[in-house]
Amino acid sequence: MAVYGIDISEHNGEIDLSEYKDQFVIIRAGWGWSIDQKDRQFERNVRECVRLNIPFGVYWYSYAVDEETAKQEAEVFLEVIRPYKEKISMGVWVDQEDADGWKVKNGFKINKEYISKITSLMCAMIRREGFHTGIYCSYSWLKYLDRSCAFYDRWVAHWGTNDGTKQQDISSVCSIHQYTSVPVDRDFCSKSPDHFRFSQKQIL
Repeated sequence: MAVYGIDISEHNGEIDLSEYKDQFVIIRAGWGWSIDQKDRQFERNVRECVRLNIPFGVYWYSYAVDEETAKQEAEVFLEVIRPYKEKISMGVWVDQEDADGWKVKNGFKINKEYISKITSLMCAMIRREGFHTGIYCSYSWLKYLDRSCAFYDRWVAHWGTNDGTKQQDISSVCSIHQYTSVPVDRDFCSKSPDHFRFSQKQIL
């Protein structure tokens, strides 16, 4: 059973994944609403996980500021990950945050109604394609997800003092806990691998 893992992007370079053979990896597929924004290491990281038999999931960093750009993002995300549908086993995640402040500067509203509408729209489009779908966000953003998002799984960042150790148990609010960024983003999964298997009952 995969318990501990990491999440990676092109910012990690050509990371050696061999030391994570008994763990799991969540790979950034890209960001924004253009195919040109596919993560430059995405396909390489997928190939390495397949070669090393490491369970992996994928995520997309959302820059959507309204329903139209949310639809465009979901469509591009799906275009990137469809070829790997049968290999993805740790979920497909919509990364909903505004770490660099770009969304707020471009009309995004930090409130429950706005965030939930955009997030649930993207997740529904992805789930209808047959993927186990979830939302990545910080612990402080959970309050912005209303009942329309309740159906979707959670991967939550909550680092504590960010000293490289897992300091708290937040399994009551998420399936995967990102507990530190030291020395890379580290995660703890409290669910069994079967949890991430897609079921037709999950289609909205």
